[in-house]
Amino acid sequence: MNVLSSSKPFFSPFRTRLTYIALACSVLSTSALAAKYEVEELSTSTLGVNTFAQALSPTGTALVAVQDAYLPPLDVSLINFENQTIIDALTDIESARAGNPNKADYEYLVSLARSASRQNSLFAQQFALYQSFIVDQTNTRVTGFDQQTADTNGFTFSNDVIARHITADNMVVGTSEDVFYKINYTNAEEVDLTYVVSDFSRRAFFQVGSTVTQLPPAMDLAGGVSEAYAINANMQVVGFSTVRANQQLTDLVDACNDPETLGDQPLSVCLARIAAESTYLQRTDRRATIWQLDNAGTLISTQTFDLPFVPSEVFADNDNIDDFVFYNTAFDINDSGIAVGESQSVKENTRSVITAVMYQDGETIEFLSKEDYVASSATAINNNNLIAGTVTQTVNGSARRKLYIYDISNQTLHLPSDFFPGSASEPKDINDSNLIVGEAEVEFDTTQGSIRRRNAFLYDFNNDDFVNLNDWLPCDSPYTIVGANAINNDNIILANALVTRQSRDLSGELVVDDNGEPVLVDKVVAVKLSPIANGEIESCDNSEDAPQERQGAALTHFYMAFLGLIICWRRRILRTVSH
Repeated sequence: MNVLSSSKPFFSPFRTRLTYIALACSVLSTSALAAKYEVEELSTSTLGVNTFAQALSPTGTALVAVQDAYLPPLDVSLINFENQTIIDALTDIESARAGNPNKADYEYLVSLARSASRQNSLFAQQFALYQSFIVDQTNTRVTGFDQQTADTNGFTFSNDVIARHITADNMVVGTSEDVFYKINYTNAEEVDLTYVVSDFSRRAFFQVGSTVTQLPPAMDLAGGVSEAYAINANMQVVGFSTVRANQQLTDLVDACNDPETLGDQPLSVCLARIAAESTYLQRTDRRATIWQLDNAGTLISTQTFDLPFVPSEVFADNDNIDDFVFYNTAFDINDSGIAVGESQSVKENTRSVITAVMYQDGETIEFLSKEDYVASSATAINNNNLIAGTVTQTVNGSARRKLYIYDISNQTLHLPSDFFPGSASEPKDINDSNLIVGEAEVEFDTTQGSIRRRNAFLYDFNNDDFVNLNDWLPCDSPYTIVGANAINNDNIILANALVTRQSRDLSGELVVDDNGEPVLVDKVVAVKLSPIANGEIESCDNSEDAPQERQGAALTHFYMAFLGLIICWRRRILRTVSH
C-alpha cells in the first residue's frame, strides 16, 4: 500500500536512474611544498548527500551537480495521515500534520517521499535526484524549470536539474525536468485523487541569474526531449532534440486523445505516463541541435543536423523503415561554430555503428575511419580546432575505449599512449593550450564483471605527455583524484577525488556514534586543482625499495562501481535506439 496517499501508485523506471557518487565537504587545502598542483576542496559539504564536478568557467567558477539535496521542503497536503503505517511511525503526528514535524518525523516522511519518487509514483510528492549549483564565493542553485509554491513555502525541488556548462558571465546551460504540479481528479467511483505530474521529462535550458530560457525540441509530442551540453562565445548552445515520433509513440498519444481509450484519468496524466516510460527515446528520432541565442539570452533560431546517411536508401528493402529511429548529438562547440559529437552511421551498408562527427556549415561530417574502429565519439573541441574523443579498439580480445586527438586543420589523427595498452581512457575537456583532462583505468583486471580502478589524467598534446594527476600532488595529500571533468585556459582543473570524511544525515548535520565519535565514511568530493608556480614533482618514496602509497588510494571497488555508472550515464541515455 502507498503510505503517502490512499491512491494506488503508478510505477515506472523513469526516476530510477544511475546514481551519481561525488560527495563534497568543507573547504580544505593540502600543503604544497614541491608538487605541481595544489588541491582545494569545494565548499559544498552542506548541499547534499552526493556532489560531483561538472564544469569550470574561464574565471575559475565551478559548476557542480548534487544528489539528494539536504533539507528538501515537505508538502504535507500529499501525505496520508490516516494511513496506519504512518501513524505508527510518527512520534508527533499533529505537529507533522501542521507542517512542523520534529527531526525524526521529518526524516521519516522525506525518506518515504524519496522512495516514492524513485518508483515514479503519480500520487506522491516528487523529490529530484539531482540539483545543480554554481560554486564561487557562495553556492547558488541553478533552478532550471523549478517554481515557487505555497505548498512548500518556496521552490519545490521536484525536478532534476543537470547543468553542464558555465561561461565567464555565469551563464549556464543544461537539462531540466519540468516542475511537478498537482491535478485534483474525481474518478468514476467518486474517489478524489491528487495526481503529481510534469509536462515533459527533459528539456534543454539556458539560465542567467533567475532568468531561464527553454531550448525546446523540434518535436514535442508527449513533451519531447532536448538536452544541452555546451555554449560558445557566440551564444550557440549544442545538444540534441527529438525531431520525429515513430508509429508506436504516435499510437500511444492518439490513444490518450481518444476518450474511448483514455480511460478514467486526466489527459495530462496519460501523456505524463508516456513521457515517463524508459522506452520513450526508443520511439523517437533525435538529431544534433544548435540553438542560437542573442546577447539577452532570447532564442532566435534552431538548427538540426541530418544523419551522415539516408536511412530510407540504406534500408530500402525494409517495409518497416518508418518504425526505425536513429540519432546523433553534439557534445561541444568552439567559438568558430564547429560542433562535435557522435552519430549513428552504417558500415557495409547494413550494420549500424556509432561514429565521431563534426557539425559544420549545416553538414554532418564523419572524420574517422569506420573500418579501423569498432566505434568512435567526439567529446570536446578547442579553439585551435583540435578534437578530443574516443575510439573503441579491440585489445587482447576486449573492446576498449581509447583517447584520440584529431587536428581538423591538417586532418591528422593521434592516439597517445595512456596508462597501459589495455587501459580505457575517457577525455572530458580540452583547453586552448591543448591540454586534455579525463579519467583512465590504472589497474589490469580481467575478472568478468569487475570494474577497474580509475585515476584522473592530464595529457599535453604539444609534448605528447600523458600523466596521472595524482603524481603531481603533494605526498601527504589525503586525496586520490579519480576523474578530471574540466580544465580552463589558466590550466585550473575541476575534478572528483576520493577522501575520508565525517558522514552527514538527511538534514545535513554531522553524524556521531553512540560514544560521540565521528562516523567516518569514504567519499568522492569535488575539488579544484590549481597549478603551483615553478612546482616540481615530489618524490614520495619512503625507502629505496618501496614507494609510498597515497592516502585514500586503497578505497573499495564499491565506490568505483558507482563512478563507472556516472561515466556511462550520458551515453546510456543517448544510445537507446530501436531498429
